[in-house]
Amino acid sequence: MATEKITVTVPAEVLESARAAVASGAAPSVSAYVSEAVRDRAERERLVAAVENRWGPFDDDATDWAGPSGVHTS
Repeated sequence: MATEKITVTVPAEVLESARAAVASGAAPSVSAYVSEAVRDRAERERLVAAVENRWGPFDDDATDWAGPSGVHTS
């Protein structure tokens, strides 16, 4: 896969999370950590679009039930 170098600005706590993931071995590099996060978000957005195209937009009850992370916890 081809890669391109970019410059991004992130909050300090986001960078610390990425660096901690690298330090713990959970990610091979900050770039890999960020790439995974972007890829995961793009996939979630693709899946949401597919569901909404099939059944219509999520209503407030559904998003309230799922919570801010999109995962129902109770």
